[in-house]
This record gives sequence, structure tokens and C-alpha cells, in this order.
Amino acid sequence: MFYVKGRGFKTILTALLVVAMVFGCLGIAYGQANVSLKAGDTAKTTANLNLRAGASMESKVLMVAAKGTQVVIAAKANDWYKVSLSNGKVGFMHGRYLVKVEGVLAPVAEVKQPVPAQTKQPLPKVESTMVLATTTSTQDTGLLDALVPAFDKKYGVTTKVIAVGTGEAIEMGKQGNADVILVHARASEDQFVASGYGINRKDVMYNYFFLVGPKDDPAKVSDTKDAETAMKKIADTNSKFVSRGDQSGTHKKELTIWDKYKLKPQGSKWYMESGQGMGATLTMASEMGAYTLVDSGTWYKFADKVELKVVLQGDPILFNPYGVIAVNPEKYSNLSKNAAAAFVDFITSEEGQKIIGDFKANGQQLFVPDAKK
Repeated sequence: MFYVKGRGFKTILTALLVVAMVFGCLGIAYGQANVSLKAGDTAKTTANLNLRAGASMESKVLMVAAKGTQVVIAAKANDWYKVSLSNGKVGFMHGRYLVKVEGVLAPVAEVKQPVPAQTKQPLPKVESTMVLATTTSTQDTGLLDALVPAFDKKYGVTTKVIAVGTGEAIEMGKQGNADVILVHARASEDQFVASGYGINRKDVMYNYFFLVGPKDDPAKVSDTKDAETAMKKIADTNSKFVSRGDQSGTHKKELTIWDKYKLKPQGSKWYMESGQGMGATLTMASEMGAYTLVDSGTWYKFADKVELKVVLQGDPILFNPYGVIAVNPEKYSNLSKNAAAAFVDFITSEEGQKIIGDFKANGQQLFVPDAKK
């Protein structure tokens, strides 16, 4: 029996109990660890137990787990176990104060199923033939000779190209006589779509209009800085002017320029209408010593074949964008709708845009690709 001077037996017993409780809370080990635990088991604490950063009594205490706290065994390290708690904490507990919880299935690690690669949906089978109605500028420049065969080869289509003015190309679409149109008169294009005749309009490319005329420039157009003033000088001096006169994109642009000064040149002796494509109109203007409006692509193609020069360029009103539009198959059941959709995709794709950007004549790029992503 132990005896402490000045202290009774009850005092000594109380002190011993306090010490035992403190040691229990701190998780100090006495005896051997529970060797029956293995990785994956669920265990619970048999006392208030420290969760430590390492497998030793000197390691930092991360938290105190209350008696009965369940943990999952991850690994054994001598008399210690690496465990994880439901709150996400991971650390080490001494095995003496852990007991296996029977009948509890260890959590199964989540197995991530491989995500199947997205397979590209096959395009609807395209029809074997298609009609493209387009402007004479795309034909006269030779662009279609590079663009259409590449499309036909890729999709197995035989494309019939009808090169007319923009107005006539749009009219062909309205009548169901074309599957897709490639034109350059934005206001008319938007109206075509708004009226339900066209779908899926896309920007394709652009260039600019030039005002060209005789090399001696009798109306002194070169002294002007904007297209409206230049056209007014032509009218004021009764200088010859050859118009497409065919409701093409070029003709529509010309009419908007005249309109600023409310000029109506039709019927004037100095004003003539060719009723033909851009190449033929340039030739006519050259032979007559007249002015005319021409898209830059056709000009670069024909510049060395005519006795004309550029007398005005750079006015923002002379911007010349081109758009492609599929004719609405709900209007006409006989359309090659899949081929038309494929053409819209192709001409605005990286491949089609590269063909357009690489196309040149006389060392000049005729069109600037402009499809929006």
C-alpha cells in the first residue's frame, strides 16, 4: 500500500484517476495495437482519441476524435494506423484504441467509367447534283473554277453553275430554280431570307468597288474623294457612263450612289446600260471611253485587257461583301437541300476560306475570306 505524507488515501486515489483519464484522452498506448485491422476496414474509437499528423506521440495533433467516432483504415504503420474520417480529415491513430466495426462494408473506391468519345454524326447523304446561282463576278474572276471542283470532289456532287446578276440569282432562288445562291447585295439578301425564301445565310468574303474611267479622266473624277461627288461630276459634265443595268449587286450599288444627289441618269444620252456581266461591261466602257463601276476582283482580272484606269477607290460606301444562302427547302420539295447545306458549310469552312484567300490574278488577291466562326 502506497502512503503519501500529509495526504489521505482518498486524495491519492483521486489523483491517480485523473492521470488515467488524461492519458486516455491523449491516446497514449499501453500494450499492443489491434492487429486484426487491415486496409479497408471500418473501425471506431474506444476513447477520446487524438488524430495526429504522423505515426508517433510527438507528431502534431490535428484534432481529437470523440469516443465512438468511425474511421476507415488506410494503412498500418507499426502500432499506428493511417485513417480517414467522414469529415475528410486524414491522419494517424494508435491501434490500441481502435476496434473493428463488424458488418460494415468498406467504401468502394469510385471507378470512373471512361467517357465514350463523341462520334461525329454522319451528314445526311447529299444529292448527286446541285444548282448554284451566282454573280458574274465570281465567274469572270475564275474563282469558281477553283472553288466548285474542290467542293464537287469532296462531296461527290456535280454542280451546275449559273452566273447572272445578283438580282436574277435571287429571283432564281425565289422560283425554286436554284438550290443555293452566292451573291453580293446585302439588303436584297436580307429581304430574301426575311421573306422565307432563303435560310442559313453566311458571310463568305469581300472586296471593294472601284470607279474606273478613261485614262485622260475627262470628268476629273480623280480630284474627288467620295463616290457620290464623283458620280455627280460625271453627270454634270455629261461624261459617258456604262451601267450594268441588270439589277446585279454592282448595279444596285451604283443606284445607291446616284441616289444621294437624287440623280436619275437613266434616259440621258451619256448614260448607257450594257445589260451584261462585269467583264463585258468593262470591255464596252473601254471601247466607248466611258466610266463604270466594277468590283475589284473583276478589275484585277481584266485591268491589262482594257484602256481604263482606277479614278476612285477607298470610299467606305464601296465596300462589297458576298454572302451564301441556301434556298428554303420548305418552299420547294425538289431542292437538293443536303447538297446546298454542304456547300454553305464548305465555302465557309477553313478549307473553302483558304481557297478563296489563296486565289489571285495578276499577282493580286481578288477576294478576302470573311466567314464568321
